[in-house]
Amino acid sequence: MAETETQIKTGVVSDASFRRSRWYHRRDVRFVFIIVVLLVIYHGHGFISGPEKITPSLAAAMRQADDRVNIEVRAKFPPEAFHLGVFQKVGVVRGSKGNVTTLFRVKKSDVHSLSRKYWIVAIDLAPSTQP
Repeated sequence: MAETETQIKTGVVSDASFRRSRWYHRRDVRFVFIIVVLLVIYHGHGFISGPEKITPSLAAAMRQADDRVNIEVRAKFPPEAFHLGVFQKVGVVRGSKGNVTTLFRVKKSDVHSLSRKYWIVAIDLAPSTQP
């Protein structure tokens, strides 16, 4: 009995049927690892595919503009309340027709963050409202 107690205290167990589990074999560690990998893939896809959603005309206008631009956002589907809420956080919504929503006074950094959304197909410069 004393021998078993010392084996337990030192961590050395002579029983062949007992296997000490490693920390990376635990289910909760594996679950957290899988979730982290999925989040990295999701956000990585946005960073990789985001810049190609900005049209060349908008990119040129963003280089010339001081701080804000007027844009048209083309989504994969007609925008719903959630999408309009996202649009309202970055600019002034001027209207929506089909899958295209017009936003005014959008910061350049917000254009880049919008381009990372998976449900956005393209972002273009809005037509001028001046006569």
